[in-house]
Amino acid sequence: MKNPLKSEGTKILLLTPPYDLQERGGVLAPLAADLPSLGLMFLAAAARESGHRAAICDASAQRLSLAEVMGAVHRHRPEVVGISSTTPSISRAGSLAGRIKQEMPEAAVLLGGPHATAVPERTLERYPAFDGMVVGEGERTLQEVADRWPDRSWREIPGLVLRDRDGGIVRNEPRALLKDIDLLPWPAWDLLSGFPQAFRPAFFKSRSWPAAHFVTSRGCPHRCIFCDTSVFSRSIRYHGAEYVLEVLGELYGRYGVREVSFEDDMFMGNRRRLEAICEGIIRKGLRLTWTCSARVNSVSREVLELFRKAGCWQIAYGIESGCQQILDLAQKGTEVEQVREALELTREAGIKTRGFFIYGFPLETEQTMRSTLDFAKSLPLDDASLMLMTPFPGSAMHEIAPQYGELDDDWDRMNLLDTVFVPQGLSAEILQQWRHRFIREFYLQPRVLLSYLGQGLASPRAGLRLARSAAGFFLRHGNGHEKPG
Repeated sequence: MKNPLKSEGTKILLLTPPYDLQERGGVLAPLAADLPSLGLMFLAAAARESGHRAAICDASAQRLSLAEVMGAVHRHRPEVVGISSTTPSISRAGSLAGRIKQEMPEAAVLLGGPHATAVPERTLERYPAFDGMVVGEGERTLQEVADRWPDRSWREIPGLVLRDRDGGIVRNEPRALLKDIDLLPWPAWDLLSGFPQAFRPAFFKSRSWPAAHFVTSRGCPHRCIFCDTSVFSRSIRYHGAEYVLEVLGELYGRYGVREVSFEDDMFMGNRRRLEAICEGIIRKGLRLTWTCSARVNSVSREVLELFRKAGCWQIAYGIESGCQQILDLAQKGTEVEQVREALELTREAGIKTRGFFIYGFPLETEQTMRSTLDFAKSLPLDDASLMLMTPFPGSAMHEIAPQYGELDDDWDRMNLLDTVFVPQGLSAEILQQWRHRFIREFYLQPRVLLSYLGQGLASPRAGLRLARSAAGFFLRHGNGHEKPG
């Protein structure tokens, strides 16, 4: 599965743009993650597999400045630059592309990731430094781009949106989905300087150290209106249990990883595979602790007990709202009654629970926000996260938002913290006030405070992060009279 770096082939540099952790996490930035991009590592591994020379500069995770990124660009002298960006970091990606084209005009600069897939033409129009967009899964597209670098005959490569010679924009045929994702080489962790010690997991997801994350599947068949599934589609494809166990063995044995966060949208989708993974972890003696996400209608007592035996210590659930009418409009496919049952089963299995909530859905009112807050406080939750509704390009919510309220389509502000969608009957100030109220009332519950204190005391490293975040938290939320952010 591992491929040595070859001396021939096209030189490729894969980047994320500089994006300050404080901007991404606000007062909770000290608790946020700066784990490396799995997408870049899969792309680099695929490029090497086809004989090309790949390097990674993950500026966002490595906390690099623009000057430091440009230093890496000049050191590597790439022929093809691939930048991966989300919507809130797209302007930074555009600025980075402009600097690269200014200082290395011979290099081709391509953008990939969820934003490029959702709105490729609009992005090319807005940011002239990009030569093209990689739409959908990028591994095979990048291989073909690198193969054809000498003559740049990219017009027939599926999965590209390009500028033509006349300045227009041309969309190539779509790229077919990878049917067997076990054919992908392992992510190129060896290209990350200092991995894994140089990278930090989220405080909420880490019990052991060093830590890493992995995605064992691609795609999600559900139709939640706030999700963009355009990159990996609604067609669910799983890495086999043996592939996953080999990757975990590599992380555990070669890199000393002791904590893994599984970031799948559908980790719980195939019970037989889950059982094989858990049994393999136990059989191989991998003393890992790990976390994952699940839908409240996907868990059972038997699976949860096996999870705990295999090292799972926390499961995060997408609860979103305590109002069934809102869940139905959001096409969540879950019932409010299922939430408590799933959390109680998880707690009984000895696994901690975390809940994700969203304020600002269509039909949201102050009453529904109060109900959601009361519901969250009544649940056996150890932790919670509240975000504001953000209608990302590519999501159904982005299309229907004007029917239900006012949408600010400013990509830079689509960071889950700023108010970019205001439902009818509410205001940005009211949404922010209720966000602060949720955070204050939930986190100041004695059981939640004790849980966090226990995590902080268990590790000096974790305790320092918690102390830094707590200072900002109480300055912003502690007096009950905070202004909207």
